[in-house]
Amino acid sequence: MVFFYLTNFLPGDEGHEVHVQGCPEMPSMDSLTYLGPFNNCHEALRSAERKFSEVSVCPHCCSLQSKTIFSSDD
Repeated sequence: MVFFYLTNFLPGDEGHEVHVQGCPEMPSMDSLTYLGPFNNCHEALRSAERKFSEVSVCPHCCSLQSKTIFSSDD
């Protein structure tokens, strides 16, 4: 699992943006809200949309086409 963060605001109050921990485009930690661990960006985005209205994903570290990061070989 990977840890995800949400920007508290974007310039011009355009909304919030989901980032993977370690994203080079992520603002400083004092400008972020911790979302939690998720398997992929899509799960993190769904969680953020339950709390905030204007939410998008970072084009540098997240892609809705991304595959599951953690998988189990049962």
